[in-house]
Amino acid sequence: MITNLELDRQQTDGMLSLCMKVREQIIKDSTSGIKEKIKEMEGLLESKGEYSTRERFFMLSTMAKYYRKASNYDKGGNYSRQAIRLSKEIEDNYIELVIDTYLDYAALESDYGQLSNARIELAKLLALLDSKNYQDAYAYGAIFSRLGKVALAEENMESGLTQLEKALSYFHKAVPFTHPIIAQTIDILSDAYINMENYTKALECHQQLLKAYQEEKDKEAEARTLLKIGEIQFYMDLKQARKTLTQAIKHMDELYKGNHLDIAKAILMLAEIDENMGSFPRAINYYKQALGQLTTFYDDTHFMIVYIYSKIGTISMKIFKLNEAKKYLEKGLKLATAFPRIRQQYLYALGKIYSDEKSYDKAFKMFKEFLERLEQEGRKKSIAYGNTLQAIAFNYLQQEKIEDAFSYYNEALAIYETLPNCKEEKGLTLIRLAYCYENKEEKNVNKAESCYEKGFKIIGKVHQPELFEEALAGIIEFFTRNHNPHKLRIYEDKFVKLQTRKATF
Repeated sequence: MITNLELDRQQTDGMLSLCMKVREQIIKDSTSGIKEKIKEMEGLLESKGEYSTRERFFMLSTMAKYYRKASNYDKGGNYSRQAIRLSKEIEDNYIELVIDTYLDYAALESDYGQLSNARIELAKLLALLDSKNYQDAYAYGAIFSRLGKVALAEENMESGLTQLEKALSYFHKAVPFTHPIIAQTIDILSDAYINMENYTKALECHQQLLKAYQEEKDKEAEARTLLKIGEIQFYMDLKQARKTLTQAIKHMDELYKGNHLDIAKAILMLAEIDENMGSFPRAINYYKQALGQLTTFYDDTHFMIVYIYSKIGTISMKIFKLNEAKKYLEKGLKLATAFPRIRQQYLYALGKIYSDEKSYDKAFKMFKEFLERLEQEGRKKSIAYGNTLQAIAFNYLQQEKIEDAFSYYNEALAIYETLPNCKEEKGLTLIRLAYCYENKEEKNVNKAESCYEKGFKIIGKVHQPELFEEALAGIIEFFTRNHNPHKLRIYEDKFVKLQTRKATF
């Protein structure tokens, strides 16, 4: 004969089994029938049927997990709080479910920026476990991991690192070194160390992991870890980073036998390394390799594709491969509509190329859109805005449209005068304005003289010998043309002293 106690236990076990199956589906992102089962649970609770505290707790905890995954803060929070209130009456043999409920609620609060609430709930959970003398190392690892993430989100880096180190220590006691949770925690820890510019500590974490993967002969995990080590070495030693990344690519080529996102990522880092080291032809080659990889995964309008086109184009300009640069920049510009910031790079670079080709109308179109976008971003008072005005003005000078050039140089100068740290730009603009004053329809030689001398004085403070010498030659020519022997002698003396210093060196 089945007693009432046995019936109660069977009913509880049945509800627990149902809830555990639903929870597994939620974790696996398996949507089959979940929504209906959750609605059914909500209906059961609303019907105020005779359910035990355990059953109500099972259902509330499961619904809370579902609504957190569904990004429904109100329902997720409401069911979490109800479940946690009931958890005080739940027997110790269901403690893992209680822990999971607290962790889910803390994660929900973190997801929505309620970091203080998350920290309080985790502190309550620790107190609860201490009161029960609970000893499961994995559970403590999960709690301290979440506390670490909360602290990092609050920009309390020291506390975040301390909590994550504790989490890692607990996980080491609970699982093998190569368990995924170890790698996940190390990733978070090393990223935090990188943010604090403690690259040595970040590197140590991954080197220990690499050794463990090598001992287990896990080639795929080894390759991924080498990739991460290469990322960290990028901040420390570019040559060593290149060596590590090349090794990672070799492993991945053997593993994947074709295109792979991790291979593309490694090649991109090699491209950045060579770009930083000034090896521009090799950098371009790597960017092209990465482009070949990424186009098999993404369409042409994906950010990474658009980004690489801009890189190939702008670096090609640096080595004067202007036709190559133009090809990539023109193609990339058509794809960059959805990315305003990167579109700016295309506009300015193409403006420069069209100027070089003397395609002034095309250049003006590029520069004009560039200026309009800076205005939309509230960046009219910026060096970028002033430099673009200068570029437009210079194009007008090349076309002998002195009045237009004069107008744009004046506008650029007005911007530079509001900004710090732009002496070179300001000095050059004054010298160009001097030329305009001397050559416009209503000449003003006095104004030209004043601009030349002001510009020359400013350029003398920027410690650019070639620019200084060019400005000096220009001002000597001006006083020669305008028959001012007194001023001419002053600047010729400066020229002689400059040449004497050069000869001494």
